[in-house]
Amino acid sequence: MTGVKRMAEQETITSLIDQLAQFDAAIVSDCLAGNEQAMSAAIKPLVRNFKICGPALTVKCQPGDNLMLHLAVAQAKPGDVLVATTNQHYEAGYWGEILTIAAKERGISGFVIDGSVRDIEQIIDLEFPVFTHSVSIKKAEKKTVGKLQAPIIVGGVTVNPGDIILADASGVVVVPANRLKEIVRAAEEKVEFEKNVIAKLKQGQLTADLFDLRKYEIQ
Repeated sequence: MTGVKRMAEQETITSLIDQLAQFDAAIVSDCLAGNEQAMSAAIKPLVRNFKICGPALTVKCQPGDNLMLHLAVAQAKPGDVLVATTNQHYEAGYWGEILTIAAKERGISGFVIDGSVRDIEQIIDLEFPVFTHSVSIKKAEKKTVGKLQAPIIVGGVTVNPGDIILADASGVVVVPANRLKEIVRAAEEKVEFEKNVIAKLKQGQLTADLFDLRKYEIQ
């Protein structure tokens, strides 16, 4: 691939990510069949108004150790979203004020972890979007090597490097990189559909009729 072609492709991806960011995560989740790309309800934002949209840089931490998060921040590009797994170990604060400041300085868009974080007030004051399973005051070690940019499972969803993460107050959804354009177009159609439904509801129609649910009425 020539440099010009690669640049044009990257500009297209960036434009599609910007478009995806305009949608609610729930809308996008509905466009991905079967909810298989929606993370567990256990992964929540520290603050309701936090929102993330960007490509995943995946991080596999060893239990109780955040070495790989420090290395991930050093490797990340502006706009990246760090997505981390801890082998479901929650008794350590893998992320806190120091890593938040480092990430902001690198232009990282946000952080999603199936693990725990700490320094909550400082993270909120820094207005850095963090979505986490839980909170732990306990210190993490920096001794054990894990993996960067390998497929991981976070919140029950497989996340591949470069997949697009969209997260807001409703939760976290993972858009496979090779389906980005398709899902953006589907989300546009979904928004228009819901606008029409809302308009009809305001005219007095019922969801039971709009969604053809009368056939399920108990006789």
